[in-house]
Amino acid sequence: MPKTIGPRFPIVITSYEVAMNDARKSLRHYPWKYVVIDEGHRLKNHLCKLLRELRYMKMENKLLLIGTPLQNNLSELWSLLNFILPDIFASHAEFESWFDFSEKNKSEASKKEGEEKRKAQVVAKLHNILRPFILRRMKCDVELLLPRKKEIIVYATMTDHQKKFQDHLVNCTLEAHLGENALPGTCWKGKLNNLVIQLRKNCNHPDLLAGQIDGSYFYPPIEDIVGQCGKFRLLERLLVRLFAKSHRVLVFTQWTKFLDIMDYYFSEKGFEVCRIDDNVKLEERRRQIDEFNDEKSNCRIFLLSTRAGGLGINLTAADTCILYDSDYNPQMDLQAMDRCHRIGQTKPVHVYRLATAQSIEGRVLKRAYSKLKLEHVVIGKGQFHQERAKSSTPLEEDDILALLKDDETVEDKMIQTDISEEDLDRLFDRSDLMITPPGETKAEAGEAFPLKGPGWEVVLLSSAGGMLSSLNS
Repeated sequence: MPKTIGPRFPIVITSYEVAMNDARKSLRHYPWKYVVIDEGHRLKNHLCKLLRELRYMKMENKLLLIGTPLQNNLSELWSLLNFILPDIFASHAEFESWFDFSEKNKSEASKKEGEEKRKAQVVAKLHNILRPFILRRMKCDVELLLPRKKEIIVYATMTDHQKKFQDHLVNCTLEAHLGENALPGTCWKGKLNNLVIQLRKNCNHPDLLAGQIDGSYFYPPIEDIVGQCGKFRLLERLLVRLFAKSHRVLVFTQWTKFLDIMDYYFSEKGFEVCRIDDNVKLEERRRQIDEFNDEKSNCRIFLLSTRAGGLGINLTAADTCILYDSDYNPQMDLQAMDRCHRIGQTKPVHVYRLATAQSIEGRVLKRAYSKLKLEHVVIGKGQFHQERAKSSTPLEEDDILALLKDDETVEDKMIQTDISEEDLDRLFDRSDLMITPPGETKAEAGEAFPLKGPGWEVVLLSSAGGMLSSLNS
């Protein structure tokens, strides 16, 4: 750390790594007027090393910059507030007690009746606590000309190849479950969770399972890569149209092995591909990002893992984002979309969320959308809106078994089918996202295309820019 900190160099910009290594050795010797922490969510764990080291520094004022809305996790919220004002928010237990509105002496019926009142009290208390400490700004507040975004779920149907894998996985697991469930000490939750993972792999591509089963290191012929998987077939249909109209595309998935399959497929087809996952070094990331954002680049598709590529990078050269599979944490998907829908974007953005119809994937997605309004407290600009009221909890055995049942409604089955070529062409229209000049009527997103139909449904924006399915509107 240089000894010239002072009037000549009044501002120090450093990384988390340097702060963690030098906070005690060097940084603590200076009285800091302001300390600004970017990516403030890194301090949500009150036991993390970064937070521990920062406490050695003398700070007069502190500012946290957080890109995603705070979620209703009181422990994480307390950690942030404890860092900002340790004297006021000194005790985690006391902070938790502020939100204890339980009525211990009432009957179960009375407790149930008062549940909504309790939730409202929790939200009201959160608002009162947070209002003096939070300034919320959306992209639209600072960039009035930011092009608009539309998110659309597009469904694919399984191939016969996938259905065979699915039937085999489900039948074998459930037969064992029914036969041995009565045994004392038998825990099926882990096996059922593993079944869900295998079924999700099958939805992404059956070769994720086939290679695992037969130990093969070779990919199928590129014709089979498309022909074996309904969702990959849908991806190809989308990309043919997108490339024909010179769109540049980001494709996100959670599975690194599926990135390998896509990388192989597009390379064999002659496409230049950029790619970021956990194994890509920092310098290589920067090189690929610069290459993709270069207007003269021939790279039209960027493959990314949702976790590694969903934060901290700017890919505004793309105007289309494809979420090949959905993350359990919806905030991760929102961050992925924001790689291209951010300040600097000059074109309307389409987000296509792919899902396999009438599968574990379609049911998990429906479940997530139906509960979004009740699962979080979202902080909107200048105000707070109760859209969700409790944090998500892990799935229990009964929940997982319910997801395996084929209980879709008639409407579900109508929506969850292969989209027609005609509707797919109509879906590509972005005219409803164009910003209209002052004085003219501004068309609302979704007017040019129905909210739902055979093979698709439009996702409506919540106050936090998040996802609310038209199914539940």
